[in-house]
Amino acid sequence: MVKQAQHFIVETDGPVIIWKFNNPPRNLWTVATGTEFDDLVEDFYADANFRVGIITSNLPDVFIQHFDVSLLVNFAEALRSGAPKTPRAAPRGVYRCGPKPVIAAINAPVSGGGSELCLACDFRFMSHSATIGQPEVLLGILPGGGGTQRLTRLIGISKSLELMLTGRQVSADEAERIGYVHRACDPDELMPTAIAFAKQLAAKPPLTVALIKRCVYEGVDMTLEDGLALEWELFLETLKSDDAINLMKTYLASGQDFRRLTT
Repeated sequence: MVKQAQHFIVETDGPVIIWKFNNPPRNLWTVATGTEFDDLVEDFYADANFRVGIITSNLPDVFIQHFDVSLLVNFAEALRSGAPKTPRAAPRGVYRCGPKPVIAAINAPVSGGGSELCLACDFRFMSHSATIGQPEVLLGILPGGGGTQRLTRLIGISKSLELMLTGRQVSADEAERIGYVHRACDPDELMPTAIAFAKQLAAKPPLTVALIKRCVYEGVDMTLEDGLALEWELFLETLKSDDAINLMKTYLASGQDFRRLTT
């Protein structure tokens, strides 16, 4: 449990919790900030009062610049001197594995490890004042926080190779067009749009939200047969929930007009 966040300003709006990353002057991501954010997210998962989380920046000119390169240099020199290789970290920081949606509201430029953090979220909303990319090749390294895998799964081999091999930053409009982010927004509309979307998700039955996430994220790596088996198992679990029974009965009472279900 995080008693007092050091690198985040935490705000709430009803069922939505907002984490504002605050590590001036450059908002560099580090092992310490990543560990703290993982702890914040785990607290959020455990708190029934909150349904959706949003990460954004408290600084107006940078979302997350990237992972602190000075730490990578120290790590590189240790490896060159014979230090043992560090195994890949356990899957903390993969917020899509959790039962509640996490949204990245990208209010300013982000690159490298910051982009990878956004890719680990369920949804990405991006201001027109922001850019995003994976420029690691310009430093002689490759994205090591999931970028080569998540970006490729998101936008395809051809486009992800182009962006990672050139290190090019893309605008919000291009990011939306190629599927890097879900929606490009005017700067003043970014947080209102993200919060409105978060509240829309928060109004949905929490068990159903969690199990849809599980079906999608686990099923995509399964054979179709295994994915369908998982889907059926979790469908039955939602079917017997109180939310499902009550909502289906209400729908029946309304005359089964599907248009009443659209929001």
